[in-house]
Amino acid sequence: MLYHIEMRKFAFTAQRIDKLLPRPHIHPHLEMIYVKKGHSIATLDNRQYELEAGDIFLAFPNQLHFYHDIEATEGYLIIFAPEIFAEFKEVFQSKIPETPIWKSAVLPVDVQDFLEKLTQRLETGAAIDQIAAKGYLLTLMAEMFSQKELIDKPGDEETIKKLLTYCLENYTQPLTLESLAKELYLNKYYISHIFRERMNISYKDFITQLRVEHACKLLKKNVSVTETAYASGFSSTKTFNRVFLKYMKMSPRGYAKSNIFS
Repeated sequence: MLYHIEMRKFAFTAQRIDKLLPRPHIHPHLEMIYVKKGHSIATLDNRQYELEAGDIFLAFPNQLHFYHDIEATEGYLIIFAPEIFAEFKEVFQSKIPETPIWKSAVLPVDVQDFLEKLTQRLETGAAIDQIAAKGYLLTLMAEMFSQKELIDKPGDEETIKKLLTYCLENYTQPLTLESLAKELYLNKYYISHIFRERMNISYKDFITQLRVEHACKLLKKNVSVTETAYASGFSSTKTFNRVFLKYMKMSPRGYAKSNIFS
């Protein structure tokens, strides 16, 4: 299963959902899920949490998370940048919730209507509705944070952010664990520990998956296999073909034929 870093174009989005995706992902935004119907298992930083109808799940920035639906899950997905809420600046910078789940019993009884209004306001694109949507979310978070103990973030939070940013900007270049350690003035064994213990993936696999994702995008645009291999950071077409087959379960040429311009 591929691991994904999301770099989102918009600072604040909301949408209705009819399923939750099982793909592990991480991003510098907060991600809130409200379950209107269904049953899912949310995994956050290698711990699992049961998510049922009426519950809210909230992942803070740079926390690895994904979902496994037990029953088809319907509800709302809200993703927002921490910097748009100055009122919670200190919370977002230094705290995380003790647990990421708010059960329905502690949430406002009208939370579903609340989130529907928030989503409708964002859909218009109007500036005044953007302000109103932020107001809805600010009110909801104030209620949520009053119900939950907030604890200090792990001390390696900034290191994770630094590592992710650098890797995302440089993965198409030769990038070994040693060169990364030298560039960021970190011990290579510490970096390896961060990836395995906090992000549940080896450094090598992480970089490889970024390159495979980049290659998929190029192949869909009908870029040649050879050009795709080198543009994605692989040292040879032989290595590229072998790695692509391992992760995508098909050859680059086969992928290109089945996905071109999709």
